[in-house]
Amino acid sequence: MKRSVIIAMLALSGITTGTSAITPLMANAATKKATTVKTAKQPKAKQIKLQGAINVRDLGGYRTKSGKTIKKHKLLRSAALNTLTKKDAQKLVKTYHLATDIDLRTDAEAKKSPDVKIKGVKYVFDPVMHQFSKIGKTESGTKVMETTYSQFVTTKTSRKAYHQLFKFLLTNPKNKAVLWHCSAGKDRAGMGSVLVLSALGVDRKTINKDFLLSNKFRATTNKKALAALSAKGIKKGSLTYQRAKEMNDVKVAYLNTSYHLIKKDYGSMHNFLIKGIGLTNHDIKKLQQLYLK
Repeated sequence: MKRSVIIAMLALSGITTGTSAITPLMANAATKKATTVKTAKQPKAKQIKLQGAINVRDLGGYRTKSGKTIKKHKLLRSAALNTLTKKDAQKLVKTYHLATDIDLRTDAEAKKSPDVKIKGVKYVFDPVMHQFSKIGKTESGTKVMETTYSQFVTTKTSRKAYHQLFKFLLTNPKNKAVLWHCSAGKDRAGMGSVLVLSALGVDRKTINKDFLLSNKFRATTNKKALAALSAKGIKKGSLTYQRAKEMNDVKVAYLNTSYHLIKKDYGSMHNFLIKGIGLTNHDIKKLQQLYLK
């Protein structure tokens, strides 16, 4: 397969008490309350409708395990911003108060399809990887994606990029929003969202559901991409077609690759945020103060 095609496919792609007799009752009540909060109903996530960008979302509204809520119009994720219209830019600035645009794409992607410049918005080039890995002739799309998600955890480049993302979140002007994006808004941006939501204390089940929403919000785009392959004579049963389909989608299996390595190498997501990404406990506390209510 030609490298240009491969690149295109990837781009798509509690409290202690004494011994009082009331202690067990208090403990049971606290446990019941904690359980209620943890399983609280989450809001239905919606896509921010823009003419020139897809898979654009506000993470505001999600509830944390402690019962707090992420503030709206503060944390945005998206696919590429190279075809934004003037109205799109105005909406992001006036409605969502966007102040910082963090581009997680490769050098080549950013040069080929540069982000639309938005007046008053700071652009930050923050590549999670500088170039895509070569794909073996018989390598499946699932294998490619699992390798990619392992690199998010194991490579210094990726960890540095996500450290930079948090740096800007920690210094974000009051009442302003930060947006991070890649090309498809599902993998590099998706992993960024996983880390941010984890730092804020959102439960893993909710994080996974948010991750999978890219399949819903990219459905039309993915369908067109596969139709284009068919138009070129590539059969549905072929490795090329199936690989493209697997790489266009997001699956919990991909994300589980990251979770597994985080558990194996760091012991927990919290430890990964501290030792892998480079945050401090103070940073995490500050993030929660800034973005939760």
